[in-house]
Amino acid sequence: MTFNELLEEAYLLTDRRDLEAETKSAIKAATLKAHQSDFYSKDIHETGVEFDNCDYRQALDYISLIPNLRALKYFRRVQDQYDDTGTFLEVILPEELLDSYGVGRRDIAYIAGRILEIRSAVPFQYALMGAYVLPIVTETGYSSWVAEQFPFAIVYEAARVVFKAIGYDEQSATFTQLLAEQYQLLKMSALSDVGY
Repeated sequence: MTFNELLEEAYLLTDRRDLEAETKSAIKAATLKAHQSDFYSKDIHETGVEFDNCDYRQALDYISLIPNLRALKYFRRVQDQYDDTGTFLEVILPEELLDSYGVGRRDIAYIAGRILEIRSAVPFQYALMGAYVLPIVTETGYSSWVAEQFPFAIVYEAARVVFKAIGYDEQSATFTQLLAEQYQLLKMSALSDVGY
């Protein structure tokens, strides 16, 4: 469903068109909540990276590259844009930078603030990066595979939030139960890319 279709469905359930701003906000929050309920492969975005020079150490402002990045999935060093056999670098925590002998590890990447720091065993200039991204929740650019495939996971959460906001706890509780069923369907269907 589109943003406006989700909005109309929420209005059908709440009968509160007078709460337009609250309902729109609830739809945006519900969309983010659904996507953040797990790490879905449908949220992975892959992009190529070209650094200014070929070096052992690189630094990437990943937020400038992917503003809606949620979490890094992988980083792969490649020879060029046609390289299908590049080397995957291990994504680590900053405190794992040194090995047990106190020597700096190679073929690793770690996040330090908004910078992805990369330490390679060989000089490189090109890479492929895969990351989990958040959906676009602006009204004009709204984009969510959950909204397309599991729209009531968003609609029921939006209705629940609106009812809770106006003090209708019984109606909110009803939608909590309906929402749990939708999330169960979402996880059962979207966590695996292959049907069994």
